[in-house]
Amino acid sequence: MIRNELRLLRHDPVPAAVLVGMPLVLMTLLSDAMRSTLAAGGHAGAPGSAQTVPGMACVFASFAIAVVGFAIFREHGWRTWPRLRAAGLSGRRLVGGKLAVPALLVAAQHVVLFGFGVLFLDLEVRGSWPAVVLIAALFAALVLVAGLAAAAALSTIQQVNAVTNLGAMALGGLGGGFVPVDSLPDWVQPIAPVSPVYWAMQGYETAILDGGGVGDVLGPLAVLAAFTAAFAGIALWRFRLDAPKRTWG
Repeated sequence: MIRNELRLLRHDPVPAAVLVGMPLVLMTLLSDAMRSTLAAGGHAGAPGSAQTVPGMACVFASFAIAVVGFAIFREHGWRTWPRLRAAGLSGRRLVGGKLAVPALLVAAQHVVLFGFGVLFLDLEVRGSWPAVVLIAALFAALVLVAGLAAAAALSTIQQVNAVTNLGAMALGGLGGGFVPVDSLPDWVQPIAPVSPVYWAMQGYETAILDGGGVGDVLGPLAVLAAFTAAFAGIALWRFRLDAPKRTWG
């Protein structure tokens, strides 16, 4: 199943372009502008990439929610989902096979974006790289489980497309993925913590700008773990191998 998912990705690289190509462009265009924004927020001398790299990584990793949903829904559209079940694959192996390639995509995305930031955009982690890796890994797990929850709770591919893509942009903006939260309108700032991106960015700010280590980001990590557990609960509650799903047409 994983080999087949990789073949599909090779023939249709759009998901990889969305997760990696678009944030690279935005990081390059916006990093200089973000330098003054960070300086106004008390981080004078910090490169703008300290905001744009983790911010774009979070926002565009959130599109993996749709990637997971589409991977499941297209099997229903092709009428191959019953064949996979008839082949003797357990529900756990089916789900694992569908999550493996999106997980690789998100991992590769973070490696490319942070590597590009370090090499070309003057990104410097003043604190602990292990803290950065932990935040990235837990956020990746969150979006993958959220994708499974979306596939379980929604019944049509149009719903998956609308809810996941609009949700990724809205929660990304609300959580400070595009600009720091303290630069958002006053009425938005109090509700920003409802977004998982907010907590990921709090952890990244602590590690990248404030010189924090793993112990300093335990709070954001705990909240991200709670979000992940909530999405996992939805997936376990709603996911049924025999549930009907409607695709395009």
